[in-house]
Amino acid sequence: MTALPGTPQVQNIIPGQFFGTGSFAGAAIGIIGSIFVMVFGLAWLEFRTRQLRRKGEHFSSVHNGGEEELQNGNGTKQATVTLAEPANRVIPFLPLLTVFAVNFACTLYIFPAMDWSYLSGEQYGGITLANRAALWAVLVGITAAILLILLINARHFRELVRAVGEGAKNSMFPAFSTASEVGYGAVVASVAAFAVVRDSIFNMGANAIITSVVTVSITAGLTGSSSGGMTIALNALGDDLREMAIADDISLEVMHRLTAMASGGLDTLPHSGAVVTLLIVCGLTHKQSYKDVAMITIVGPVTAVALLVGAVSLGMF
Repeated sequence: MTALPGTPQVQNIIPGQFFGTGSFAGAAIGIIGSIFVMVFGLAWLEFRTRQLRRKGEHFSSVHNGGEEELQNGNGTKQATVTLAEPANRVIPFLPLLTVFAVNFACTLYIFPAMDWSYLSGEQYGGITLANRAALWAVLVGITAAILLILLINARHFRELVRAVGEGAKNSMFPAFSTASEVGYGAVVASVAAFAVVRDSIFNMGANAIITSVVTVSITAGLTGSSSGGMTIALNALGDDLREMAIADDISLEVMHRLTAMASGGLDTLPHSGAVVTLLIVCGLTHKQSYKDVAMITIVGPVTAVALLVGAVSLGMF
């Protein structure tokens, strides 16, 4: 969501609007962070899988012709998955690859080769390509992927219409949930106590990267939203952080990547809307599952950010 360079997630787009960077900013650090988070998460999942299997909790696969039945330990059928042909297994990934490829091409080749000087006009609000390129590149990539999906499924028009309707309906709950979290965060940001916390962090004497990481982490934790917390923090301090980074000769691309990664750490505290939604969908409680959620989405990412911030501070990047 935040570490992998080029990801179309909004958490990877927001820093670019303040630092004038693209979604592929800090690629080397992002790849290292992605590998760390992935290895840590998979290692934890394997550890927990072994624990639960020793307790008798497991799923078994029973092949039945062209289908695979998932059964639990007592043999009760849980689901039936139709096994796709090898060629068809590639098709679902084409839209995802399209988003990445178009985003990459627009960010590094297409947009820089175009003349965007007209954006400085008053009718466009005096914006520049630097603080819009990341968002526009992702939007173009997503649009291309949607068109590809429509093209691939042109023969199944009725299913497309039904899928669009279902998608619109299913998007309402997460959309309103996220909006409420951002609104809640805006209220938090308006109170005097937040100003005290914000000023204390900004004036603690650390460099721009540490200040940005700590500020975004705290606001993401307070709001329970990575995008909401980062937006609040950067709206309040983005310009100051940019100037501080330039004064300290710190790469804005590194600032982008570590700030984005910092937003994806404390955002999944127990009150997070995403966590609550996940547990509701899975029919589980915080007591049953939050330990694993915290290890995967808090401990791993926070550790990765801390190690990378230390490496950058020591001049290793």
